Amino acid sequence: MLTNNISYGKQSINDSDIEAVIDVLKSERLTQGSKVDEFEEALAKYCGSKYAVAVSSGTSALHLAYQVLGLSVGDEIITSPITFAATTNAALYLGASAKFVDIVSSTVLMDNDKIEESITNKTKIIVPVHFAGLASDMVEISNIATKHNLKVVEDAAHALGSRYYNGKKVGCCDCSDMTVFSFHPVKSITTGEGGAITTNSKELYDKLKILRSHGMVRDSADYKYISSVPYYHEMQYLGYNYRMTDIQAALGISQLKRLDQFVKRRNLISNFYRITFLGDNNIKPLENLDGRYNSYHLFVMLLDDIDKRNKLISYLESKKISTQIHYMPVYKHPYYIDKGYSITLTNAEDYYSRCVSLPIYPAMDENEVKFITDCIKEFISS
Repeated sequence: MLTNNISYGKQSINDSDIEAVIDVLKSERLTQGSKVDEFEEALAKYCGSKYAVAVSSGTSALHLAYQVLGLSVGDEIITSPITFAATTNAALYLGASAKFVDIVSSTVLMDNDKIEESITNKTKIIVPVHFAGLASDMVEISNIATKHNLKVVEDAAHALGSRYYNGKKVGCCDCSDMTVFSFHPVKSITTGEGGAITTNSKELYDKLKILRSHGMVRDSADYKYISSVPYYHEMQYLGYNYRMTDIQAALGISQLKRLDQFVKRRNLISNFYRITFLGDNNIKPLENLDGRYNSYHLFVMLLDDIDKRNKLISYLESKKISTQIHYMPVYKHPYYIDKGYSITLTNAEDYYSRCVSLPIYPAMDENEVKFITDCIKEFISS
């Protein structure tokens, strides 16, 4: 038996990451220096987009993305119920609401066949969630959006390093207006906390940068008023302090260099899980669709029922193995119930009652992975 606790996910930090942060701490600029620009350029290049805007969190990224697309009071977004609450919370910040579309059971991606029937005259944005690292069918979603004159924001908080079936990387924005990422410590790379938005629109990019920093404009070419006052600047919008620090950006630059290595390791671990439980009807992984490269932010298994799932979680805890449940349908949170969300989506409810996320992160070694699978097999056979 292993003596250390195994968490369901955690960051992988090496000496290069530490040195990158120390270099910034020794510099003159801890924030609003050159490192954020450098990180944004590296991220855009990696994803294949024209622009990237780094911000303080994935939540602030969603908030800004919705706002620059004009989401406001009375509007709706369409999204999956199986996601972290921030996906829809950011719409509520703007006085809008969320309409939830049920998932496909085998992948937990939003069921594209049910999107059109959910569109109303209030619908403004479709927000596909690339769940656990598996990319949605963005060509189909883009076609639906174009047909109904809607915008598309990809929630790719789980999917940095993933690829669509055409081989292009998530974040290229070929089929969306913007893509949103998170850099929380359990994600593909980390900046401590942090997030980013990629886009191919210069207009959206410029608006995002202004709103990120209090709505202030500092370029004289964009001033609404002519002034000869030194250090003059204008607040043209009601913005926010959603800036990323240079300390975070330096860590992000260093981490990004190892992203492909991280994702490759996650795939090796996921393959071990899959092979171990191949043909076992007691516990099944989510489907990984052919032709799409999955970054495996999460590795989710499904059990027969809620009782067995809950007992497995307790059993693994007794072995010092931490798991998680991703996620309770957003509409089941008390806040959303109090807001009048009284719906039941069959596939989402069934998934929530049977899912468990197993540990997966690059620093896991073979002994830990085998120990986890041995414990699960022990539980199933008992």
